[in-house]
Amino acid sequence: MCQGGIPVRTMKAIAALAPIALGAILTLPGGAVAAGQDHTSDKATSQAGAAAFRNFILQTGTALHETDDTFATATADWDRDGRPDLVAVKKSRTGTNSTEVHVLSGASNFQRFVLQTGTALHETDGTFDFALADWDRDGRPDLVAIKKSRTGTNSTEVHILSGASNFQRFIFQSGTALHETDGTFDFATTDWDRDGRPDLVAVKKSRTGTNSTEVHVLSGGSGFQRFSLQTGTALHETDDTFDFAAADWDRDGRPDLVAIKKSRTGTNSTEVHVLSGGSGFQRFSLQTGTALHETDSTFEFSVADWNRDGRQDLVAVKKSRTGTNSTEVHILG
Repeated sequence: MCQGGIPVRTMKAIAALAPIALGAILTLPGGAVAAGQDHTSDKATSQAGAAAFRNFILQTGTALHETDDTFATATADWDRDGRPDLVAVKKSRTGTNSTEVHVLSGASNFQRFVLQTGTALHETDGTFDFALADWDRDGRPDLVAIKKSRTGTNSTEVHILSGASNFQRFIFQSGTALHETDGTFDFATTDWDRDGRPDLVAVKKSRTGTNSTEVHVLSGGSGFQRFSLQTGTALHETDDTFDFAAADWDRDGRPDLVAIKKSRTGTNSTEVHVLSGGSGFQRFSLQTGTALHETDSTFEFSVADWNRDGRQDLVAVKKSRTGTNSTEVHILG
């Protein structure tokens, strides 16, 4: 990750907007892929989706230089000011010989760092995924490192670094009930069973037994030793053109699965498809194109309530080949 002082880059708006007529490529588990077909039938859902992600509410360069595959990004309110911050995790080729964490202040529109530090975790590689969650319930986001393969336990492992210690101390390290995993899995954290403890959501994108994208939730309350949900979904098998996040989109108290389709879409835009957690991911509560053009591997995505209207916004992080020569943040609401 970046070391030393990093100059603030000037903002240069990117105005590449795409058509936003819905044309998702979706199917029910085991069914044939259907192009341009919406499988939701709820008129209220369709009307709610009509306005979602059609406008940019922030587009800016940041204080972080352009980044590459050695970086992973996420959003969390690190400094507890009510504004989501951008957390950049530098996995390797670091100045501290450790995995590093660099937090850009949301209140400054990502023009200022509020934390830059090495951590207690050695340098990491593509076998690690990262997420943020308040594991120890102290009000500070902790760093969740998910070790997918080449583990000592022959399982997917979870290693949690304390946010209160500025990631200098582990507060949890364990193998899990999930076998070792590979690039067909994405991970997120959320309180699925509503017990106050973050759970681990493993999204199996392809080569599944249900011929659909699958969701496997490991209970945080059990130390990830027990599954609280394992299911196929209403979304066909997916690939690297999809990113995933977990958030309560429909505000029913149950986390939903947010699937972001980056390219090869029916709308010629980045698309958002939300699977209802209340239905066990068997029903879509939103399917829409967005104001963002089709995207590629230089983009990473998360969801956060940026404008504090109670509705989740889409955070698109453009890591390289940017107009500002910095990592850029584009937020759609």
